[in-house]
Amino acid sequence: MFTVLELDGSAPDKTARAKAAAGSEPVIEASNNRISVQISGRPRLSSTASSVDFEPISFIELFTKVGVAAFDRLDGQFAIALFDSIHRTAYLARDPFGTIPLYRARGANWLAYSVSAADLLLLDELVSEYDESAIAYFLREGWAPPFTTFHKTVRPVRPGYLEIVSPQAQQIRRLEPKPRDYPVPTRTCDPRELLSRIRRAVRDSGPVESRRIGITLSGGIDSAAITALLREAYPGERLHSFTVGYGSEDPEIRGARATASYFGTDHHELFVGPSDIRDRIEETVTILGNPGGYDELPCLSALWSLAARHVDVLYSGNVSDAIFAGMSTHRRLWRHKMEERYLRPLGIKRVADQSYHHKAERDSEPCAVVGHEGIPAGFEHWLGHASTLFEALASDLETWDERTGAQTLLARHYGIELRTPFAHKQLIDFALRMPDSDKVNVFGVKRLFRRSLRSVLPASIRYRRKGIQHLRYDAEMQSMLIGLLEHYLPADAIRHRGVLAPSSIDKIKADVRYALAPTNFRYAWNAILFEIWCRTFVDGRVGVARRQIPVAMSG
Repeated sequence: MFTVLELDGSAPDKTARAKAAAGSEPVIEASNNRISVQISGRPRLSSTASSVDFEPISFIELFTKVGVAAFDRLDGQFAIALFDSIHRTAYLARDPFGTIPLYRARGANWLAYSVSAADLLLLDELVSEYDESAIAYFLREGWAPPFTTFHKTVRPVRPGYLEIVSPQAQQIRRLEPKPRDYPVPTRTCDPRELLSRIRRAVRDSGPVESRRIGITLSGGIDSAAITALLREAYPGERLHSFTVGYGSEDPEIRGARATASYFGTDHHELFVGPSDIRDRIEETVTILGNPGGYDELPCLSALWSLAARHVDVLYSGNVSDAIFAGMSTHRRLWRHKMEERYLRPLGIKRVADQSYHHKAERDSEPCAVVGHEGIPAGFEHWLGHASTLFEALASDLETWDERTGAQTLLARHYGIELRTPFAHKQLIDFALRMPDSDKVNVFGVKRLFRRSLRSVLPASIRYRRKGIQHLRYDAEMQSMLIGLLEHYLPADAIRHRGVLAPSSIDKIKADVRYALAPTNFRYAWNAILFEIWCRTFVDGRVGVARRQIPVAMSG
């Protein structure tokens, strides 16, 4: 899905498209005399009690009858672009967690959109303008802030929103579910209803006939639940499973191996080392155009490359941690809430920096952006302001970044469709009605979710402590990182580009040489990714062809 629209209608009446940079991409298209629509992903059309397969012509008819309310009926995984040629107005929307990427760029009288930021960054008429605030945030956290990229003109369409772009104005409209419409939940939820909804989400994620199917296993409960329900829904299908780690004793490798053994999947393990990560970073940045993910995305790129030999469709447990409160940040918020309730009356006050997702080691600082100070307001993780897990989920739904869509884009590069059942609206709706006590308590995280899976997962999997894979901060990794820093960030190149502060680069190099640690690895890695992005999309040194602005997409 790569299209440029002439918003003022002055261009010739001609359609022009270019193939997306990320490889094979299934796109549904339809039009009538006035309206054209393009859809990427696997959307469904919801009704009061269920959902049905999406039909583009039916959606155009629905839009003609009810207008923008038609977009509230979309469910599943989707990015959609609708163009009204009479009013020269484009409507762009994505699912609530942005599982299907969609980026836009706007010029004086044109609007371009694509599933890949890389396509838009290579448009001839795009003027290079750094977004210093986004770059500064990325250098600390490893992701550009929500709704931004390193380029001021290229922006993601906001997940869970409808963006309406006309010659005169640009508007945004929140789509269902709308967190502000939900009262703060207090009544405990039924685990049986939750299991029923998860079953339906797996079934509604798409057909498997004539498709080779697999699941990415992390060793945790989310992917194990999807595996169990795939086995239940499609008992005769051969099911592959895949996991990636840094060695046979990696906790995620061990956990995934145990899950695969229990369900009898055809299991594939991939071990990666420093050289594998190094060899994939340029390709990953070039595919995405909006890089991020610490070391995660190069590892997933290697895993998708392996999986493509065996499957066409991969299921993922992504998003479950966000909606059911399974992350360490959720536990930190719950613990802070308990301390406020029980310790403050005793005069005991604990103060912790909760402004950022990642904890940083003392005396470690990310690379600085020349002329930019600090992180601007509005770029703060919910740990800095949320007081309940309900508020945390509401904040995630308002400010979700591009990490989920990036995985989809990488998978498509290798010809794989990535399905994420937990991103379906019916599960988000359920999670917004769960009180905090159903999510986290003294015994751990995702409490109701675990109880809901009693009939499909043994206790050994439901309550298994998830091991988080960690890089090995050894001499081999240190040597690899020093080599990358010297190759991509030599002092003369840093001064010539004038974006990163040379003194901060020098300090990170010195820190890495002295002793490699999680924080200085992350800060060094982020700076390297940014420089690769600059060489690819600013300098054009990687040899990617520039795109000509197409003419107009006719209605």
